[in-house]
Formats: sequence, C-alpha cells, structure tokens
Amino acid sequence: MIKIAVVVENSSEYGRQIIDGIADYAQKERDWRLVWISPRNFDAAMLSAGCQGVIARVVTDGMARKLRKAGLPVVDIFCARQRPNFHGVDSDHFAIGRMAAEHFLSKRHSSLAFAGFTGVPFSDLRLSGFIETLRDQGITPTVLTSAMTNDHRTFFNDQIVDVVESHPLEKWIRRLSRPTALFAANDLMALQVSRLAEKNGIRIPADLLVLGVDDDRQLCAFAGTPMSSIDPNAFEVGRSAARILSAVIRDPPDKKLHPIYRVRPKSLVERASTQHHGITPEWLADALGFIDASLDCPLSTSDIVEHTGLSHVALGKMFQKKLGMSPQRYINKLKMDAAKQMLENDGSLRVKEVALRLGFSSLAYFCNVYRQYWGHAPRD
Repeated sequence: MIKIAVVVENSSEYGRQIIDGIADYAQKERDWRLVWISPRNFDAAMLSAGCQGVIARVVTDGMARKLRKAGLPVVDIFCARQRPNFHGVDSDHFAIGRMAAEHFLSKRHSSLAFAGFTGVPFSDLRLSGFIETLRDQGITPTVLTSAMTNDHRTFFNDQIVDVVESHPLEKWIRRLSRPTALFAANDLMALQVSRLAEKNGIRIPADLLVLGVDDDRQLCAFAGTPMSSIDPNAFEVGRSAARILSAVIRDPPDKKLHPIYRVRPKSLVERASTQHHGITPEWLADALGFIDASLDCPLSTSDIVEHTGLSHVALGKMFQKKLGMSPQRYINKLKMDAAKQMLENDGSLRVKEVALRLGFSSLAYFCNVYRQYWGHAPRD
C-alpha cells in the first residue's frame, strides 16, 4: 500500500477539484491510500509514518522547508517558484489570461480592465497573458493589483472580505469608463467587484462586464448577476500531480530544478455578467446578448426578429454590415464553436448530448452543420 499525503485546502472549489483529480488517479491505481492534511496549520509532524509522497500547495517558504526536511518526494501544485527537489504542476495561468482577453475581444470591447492580487504568482501570470494578448490588438487595459489583501487565506479559504467605504477598489471601479470589460484574478475578486459595482449603481453587464476564474458555481451564483468564469481544469491539475508523483516514487530523479508542468484551462463558462457586446447600435448589442443567452435553445433568425421587433431585411442588413454574415450564420458559428469546445474538453460527452445541449432536436442536422463548418464529423 502506497500512502500519499494530500496537503490541499478543501474549502475552495479549486482545491476540491484538485482533490477530486488526485482521488480519481488513486482509485485507478488501487494500491494508493490518501491521507488529507489541512494546509492552514501544516507541520511536517503531521505526515504520518509510512507516507511515501506528498502533493501540496506549497504557499510559503516555511512550508517548503518543512516538506524538504521530511525527505519525501513532493509535487507542488501552487508553484510560487521552482524549488530544488520539488516537482511542480499548476494551471496554465498565462493561457487563462489569454482566454479572458480573447473572449472580450470577440465581443468587440476595447475598454478593458484587470483586478487582481499584489505579488501573487497566479494573479501576476493571468495578468501577463491578458496584457500580452491585448497588446497585440493595440489595447492597454486599466489595471489594479493591490485591491485586496495578499494574505493567502483570503483566497484559499473562500473568505469574502467586505471592503470599507471609499476603499481603493471601489474608487477605481467608479472611475472606469462605461462600458468596460473587467477580468478578475479569481471568482472571489470577481464577486467583490460585482457587489461594489451594483452598490454604486453600475449595471452588469451593460456598464461593466465581469469575468472571474475557478468556475466556483456557488460564488458565481451569489453575485446579483450570475458571473461568467473560466474553468482552470483543476481536476486535471490534481490528476497530473498524482501521475507525476507516482512516476517519481517509482524512479526518483536527480536532485535539480524541474520544469513546471502546466495544465491548460478547460473552458470559459459564460453567464449573464458578460453577455453584452461592445457594438452599436444598442439594439444590435442587445440582440447579440440575447443570442448568447439562448445557445441552448433552438434558435433561428425569426427568433431574433421577434426579439428586436425589426424586419428580416433590416436585421440581415445590419448583421452583414457589422458582422459580415447573416444572423443564421452567426448563430451557427457560435453553436459550432461551443460544440467544438465541448467535444475537445469533455471526453465523457457523447455527440448526441452536445447536440441536445445546443438546442438541436435532430442529431443528423447537427452533424451536417458541424461537418459543413469544421470540415469533419463531430466524432472525429
């Protein structure tokens, strides 16, 4: 029996998903026994006798020293820095920032902002990906990275900190131009931004679009307007960490710095907080938001005509002028992009399930549209 210590918080969605990924690997190995230890008051003495490896979010140098002293193989899934003898597995935070920027650009927003944590590695990397992607388009976002305390407990334990009146974050939000598309370092920050915006009469998403990270459904639901969020694929972070630790236990490597293994984000889960487009006239932005919110339904040009009150001809002319395609082609594009993402990122979904989720009553029609759009069948 191989005993593995798991030093990961179970108070956040990110931590729970990591633990689920580790457990998934352990169940397949059959000879693994997992021992959970809270990281809040970790001490090396907590590592029970017989442990053969550790998977931990190594958040401080003190914690790293304690783990190194224990002399066990360690996979660090926080990766504040590369540490000798430790292997690192983490989300690809740069790719998360890039995904956020690309999403806002696809909605034609040019006023963008970022709210994050000072000196926190995942926040810094997400900001870098966000800035670099926007720089390629000649856009410089407004940035505030000292809005909240950088005490690790703030975001490891899902502690929603209510800021005092006239807090710098609130002042900063008031000064943002409208509309602005804002990317927050995680869902806790996104929720804080959302609450402060609504407190100050700033409409979400008409005045301020808000996007977080972690896809913590409870936090996203507690916002006044349900929040969009990027799923960082924490489950795969946990599973990859377990896989690498298993290899290290079997064949210990040389003592040196090892490159961090980065897991790409899974998907962007859009909810009401980002369903607004930076396009004029306003009725067209509203129509595109209506399409975003209705992708899981059967949707046709006639539905858009009914929603806007315009004629088929007027609607078609404006879509062609602003988007370069007909309303139905635009609808199909969004549905096919979503279908591709579902099929690539969730191997458990059958083609029929994807078709139903996107409002197709006929599997044959879905497959035909998919093949025309992507040039191959969905199952390929």
